[in-house]
Amino acid sequence: MERFLITTIRRHTPYTEPSGFIYVVDAKRQKVLQRSYMIEPAYREVDTNPRGGMRGSRGISIEADHIAIANASVIYLYDPRWNLEGLISHPSAAAIHDIHFHGGSLWATAARNDLLMQFDLSGKLLNYYYLRQPSPANHALHWQPRVLLSPESVRQGAIEFRDPRTHDEETYDHAHANSLCFLPNGDMLVSLGLILNTSFSTLLRIKARLVRAGVWPRLLAANRQIRSALRLKKNVHSDLVLQPARARSAIVKITPDGEHNLVLALNGATVPSHSLLALPDETVIYLNTTAGSVVHFSPGTGQVLSDTRITDGFLRGVTPLSDDRFLMGSKNEIITFDLNGLKVIDTFKVSEDRNESIYDIKGLPDHYEPPPESFEDHFIQSTGIKSEDLPAHDYKIRLSV
Repeated sequence: MERFLITTIRRHTPYTEPSGFIYVVDAKRQKVLQRSYMIEPAYREVDTNPRGGMRGSRGISIEADHIAIANASVIYLYDPRWNLEGLISHPSAAAIHDIHFHGGSLWATAARNDLLMQFDLSGKLLNYYYLRQPSPANHALHWQPRVLLSPESVRQGAIEFRDPRTHDEETYDHAHANSLCFLPNGDMLVSLGLILNTSFSTLLRIKARLVRAGVWPRLLAANRQIRSALRLKKNVHSDLVLQPARARSAIVKITPDGEHNLVLALNGATVPSHSLLALPDETVIYLNTTAGSVVHFSPGTGQVLSDTRITDGFLRGVTPLSDDRFLMGSKNEIITFDLNGLKVIDTFKVSEDRNESIYDIKGLPDHYEPPPESFEDHFIQSTGIKSEDLPAHDYKIRLSV
């Protein structure tokens, strides 16, 4: 497989500009074959998060003749000719990150409210896990978050999480569920990308208030002056001279009968860790984004087999290239990493935009045609409505024949 599909997020861009793109890349020739405009989510104009929030194209999952691509609030389903087959959206599924076809259904991580959700391909909610619920995993983490959502409120979508005006993000996102993978025995691993303790949660709440008040940009400007005066190296993940609080990332194993157990915890996180990838030898890769390192571990024992720092950039997105080599995203670059030799083989940029960051990478099967140049225009042609009007249609569409 030589063609790869890549989704990106563009930070610090006004809502009138694209918040991300979808690329087709020839990895062997290190060439961008195509850049497509994504479908923007509704309500992006009211989202105050300058980095993530509702921005960008998100997770990709491909299974035979089905491909799914997500933005923050909707998962779009296509066939190999890029005919729109339908969409999946639910009021409780917001800040969607990684998605995964499995067993004829589609799983989605909802980072906005610590949920992991399973849908059939018609969009019906089949099952979910609320990762705040008391469990052996949370006990091992010494994490006792408030349980804010009842089963009825999750299933019925009592809170419209797709609209950021309906809730306080800092209240509902305390684990930042952002990735998942399945093991050969049927167990599922889920990434709790950023588990907030009290001090980190307080920091984010203060930051959110400063952003809404318009004070945060002035604070960062003063911070840059201090950094320059002290000749300190910039931390790519934070604009602050001092990071006043840190959090953790964790990987939880969920068995087919629903038992939750802790597999691995990473301390000292200042940004979420990302991108679980199960390997054929029953080991797993996880990206420690704070450290810029590739964590290779055994899910059976929790033993870390290697932890290799490969970048100063924002490490996110991983897919196999060959038996021992993998493509990984680091800001606007693709890294080729040799897991056997624990070294970087090559890098190349997919974009010259320094504010653009890779989200996901997946191999595009040979029988898939090139995607549309504008997914938004394609959506309008397929449904007769604009994506921004989906809320008015209760996120229901009628496909054109």
